[in-house]
Amino acid sequence: MCLSTAYIDSGKEKKELMKDVARMEADANGFSLFDLFGEKTFVRGKIKSIDFVEEHSVVFEDTSAGAGS
Repeated sequence: MCLSTAYIDSGKEKKELMKDVARMEADANGFSLFDLFGEKTFVRGKIKSIDFVEEHSVVFEDTSAGAGS
């Protein structure tokens, strides 16, 4: 079974948010990520890319004030 890894890209660096992401839910403020054990991480931002084949990754673009500057 291949699960995804989530990253946040600030423009200067790509930082790992969570490994073994099994589920993702969107709401108006961002995304809730859940791993196999139900642990939850919330991320504000928008999806920059998703790779289902090679890296099994989701990259979020950091949209917080001052990100990447």
